[in-house]
Amino acid sequence: MKTALLLIALICFSYQETQIRKSRHSKHGEDCFSDSACEEGLQCKINRCMTKFEINNMKKLGLYESNICSLVKKCKNNKVCVKHRCVEPNKAVEAPKASKEIGEDVQLIFGGSISLNKKPYMSGYKSDKTFNYDHLFSHISKDIKSADLSVVDLQNLFYINDKETQRKANEKHTPKELGDAIAKAGFNLVLHANSYAYMYKDKGINNTINFWNSNYPNITHLGISSTESESEKDYFIFNKNGIKIGIINFNGIVVKGLPKKKKYMINTIDLSKIKNCVGELKKQADFIIVCMNWGGKVNYSPNNYQIKMAKALIHYGADLIIGNHPHYVQPVSYVRADNGNKGLVFFSLGNLIFDNKKKDTLGSMANIVISKGKDKAYISSYNLIPTINHNNESEKEYTVYKLSDYNQNLGLKTYKKFSMEKVKLSCSKIMGAFAHCD
Repeated sequence: MKTALLLIALICFSYQETQIRKSRHSKHGEDCFSDSACEEGLQCKINRCMTKFEINNMKKLGLYESNICSLVKKCKNNKVCVKHRCVEPNKAVEAPKASKEIGEDVQLIFGGSISLNKKPYMSGYKSDKTFNYDHLFSHISKDIKSADLSVVDLQNLFYINDKETQRKANEKHTPKELGDAIAKAGFNLVLHANSYAYMYKDKGINNTINFWNSNYPNITHLGISSTESESEKDYFIFNKNGIKIGIINFNGIVVKGLPKKKKYMINTIDLSKIKNCVGELKKQADFIIVCMNWGGKVNYSPNNYQIKMAKALIHYGADLIIGNHPHYVQPVSYVRADNGNKGLVFFSLGNLIFDNKKKDTLGSMANIVISKGKDKAYISSYNLIPTINHNNESEKEYTVYKLSDYNQNLGLKTYKKFSMEKVKLSCSKIMGAFAHCD
């Protein structure tokens, strides 16, 4: 009898694997029965398509589970088998894609970090001692404007006084014209909770808040506040197509600069604040996004603090985490918290605008679609859009391109040893199946 049951199970397994092979390959985090069922660059582990990074770091990411149910084993303690896992009968499961209603989608674009250091800064300085930075985003503005909500991480704050910005190539003296260019490019949410904000102190923070409120009231800014009461409500709920998306911005890197009585001006993270902020937002929104400033500047992989903090955020209810601050793109990964909650983490999008010593360093934009089923909102698709900074010193041109729009001739204008082939290989290695590197 046992042999017969096992034979039936094997036949079912073979049939299901054949059906998967006939259909499209499963994406990151989707069901699978073998490596051949997953998209290129992914492998099948514990019946889920995963990246090599996830497989090598399963324990750290909380992805390893000892209670995975197979076709022939039953779940213990009255649990039921859902998505190959033993769960409590009343535990919420991901809304099936089949339940999505037509039109209930929201497309989000998240840009990497903008840091207006020396060369990008000087690219906007004009002979009449004025500034203009529209050129920085001219090649990507179409993509930015195509999304329902476009978000960017700005590592600079503004000093509004013109005398403070005249030809001072210093991150503490950022011209307000950069804000004008960000608005013109199509971004409608700007993140400011980062370690650099401490350098500007209360004057720079208040000037930046006043700039956005006075000039672009339709653009939301997060992460900095003028008053303590404002900091307690420093979140944004984006409502589109019946989906309420709650977004909050935390700085995870504490540096000195502000006096204790004014620390509320920068939304800096701690565990109690995570619980309160994310928990409160969960009551008002269908889907929670936490944008984090964290990690080492020059790391290609997340450190232990990032993984620990990601698990804590997901534990308290975050569905999606967008990371910034590191100069390089870091892995995209599903992370499972100790309470069973699962969330998608973009550990770092890298730089959108930054003058890096490595002239072919890649950045990225995250392209995410949120859909809503009968009971909950969920991520229906996502990918990375690779970007590359273009610095043509002879023509005093500094801008950013999508990698798909870049070519060898453009690259040779940045430096003589440029190789488009090497850049594409680097893109594939770093971003894998989540980006179109060709």
